[in-house]
Amino acid sequence: MKRLQKYLTAVPALIVATCCFSCQKPDSALPHDPQIPDKGFVEDVPDTVMFTNAEFIYNGDDIGEASSDGWIIKLYTDMEIDETGAPVGPGVVTQLLLNADYDDAQSGSAEFLLGKYTEMFNSGDFSPGTFVSGYMTTINLPGQQLELADATFYAEVKDGSTEMEYDLIDEGVVLITEDGESGLYSIEGILVGKKYTKRYFKWAGAVEPKNNVPEEVPNSTLKHDLTGLAFAQAQLQDKGDSFYLMDQSYRCLLLYLADDGVDMSSYRPAGNGHVLRLEFLVPWETDIVNDGIPEGTYTMAPRNPDTSMDKDKIVPGAAITGLPDEFAAWRVSGSWYYELKDGVWTQNYARINEGTITVVRGEDGSQTVSYDLLDCQGVPKKITGSTELDELSIW
Repeated sequence: MKRLQKYLTAVPALIVATCCFSCQKPDSALPHDPQIPDKGFVEDVPDTVMFTNAEFIYNGDDIGEASSDGWIIKLYTDMEIDETGAPVGPGVVTQLLLNADYDDAQSGSAEFLLGKYTEMFNSGDFSPGTFVSGYMTTINLPGQQLELADATFYAEVKDGSTEMEYDLIDEGVVLITEDGESGLYSIEGILVGKKYTKRYFKWAGAVEPKNNVPEEVPNSTLKHDLTGLAFAQAQLQDKGDSFYLMDQSYRCLLLYLADDGVDMSSYRPAGNGHVLRLEFLVPWETDIVNDGIPEGTYTMAPRNPDTSMDKDKIVPGAAITGLPDEFAAWRVSGSWYYELKDGVWTQNYARINEGTITVVRGEDGSQTVSYDLLDCQGVPKKITGSTELDELSIW
């Protein structure tokens, strides 16, 4: 659930009952002095809702800007729950969607929550120390459509019912502190929403965050260099204008090199063994059926941070680095090294990020492919070797 998307945050089951009185938000300045009663004006101060239960969900850097982390805090008074897990009133629920200090480690430590939070400056402002204004979202279910509040909101659960009356919050202040001796946290604040009613609230207790940050899947698992690699079989595929430039400026070739145990009877390797997947670009007029792979050295062309490639890099003589973070068989693209077991990737694989592929033709017409490659790790591992293409299956 990202801060830039609609948060479908269903209210979990906890047990509660309280009531809250409210006061009207003061009017803005008038063009003339209001008539003040003889006894003066006294603003009613609503009761403070004392929440007894809380849930903390850490979404981390879900907007990908390394500027703040998203946290959802759900506060409840004690309520019964029904068989579906929905709270049964009377009771009060408040949800806070906070932009907290950024944590490089994405650890989900509640220490990064400490501080004061006020409303965002605008809808694109995810600065630390702000909360995201509430809004309504729609969930389509079989035979029904639910309208639920999301982001930051206040809700009263009706007596004997799971139905909630929402107030979407767009102003206010929230303060989160920690007791240094007990380690307990306190949350208190005043929130104002579309109903122009002040919502005073407090909560105190231990924090046990749920870390909702997806576990990062590495793009390479190699622990050491792989040198002197040679393979027993090869398959060459013509992928044509795979970047859809529509100008016949290049032709993309896909070369699979594989161990004996790998089944190469289809366009995608199966079976058991190691595979080196290499993509590189040759002149458009290349006839791979009659001529095979053009001689030369093909150098890995860099990708942009968003994984795209600039048009001036998509030229003959370039090799294509592995497409990051794509592991589904039909999504794998670019150059990779991997091991198969019963047709499925094992935990032994590497995305190729740098290096060269060199093709040399012998006097007898045979071709030898040499590879001097590096994976994508911070301290890259080498993948080197050469394979003579005695027989080249062409698809």
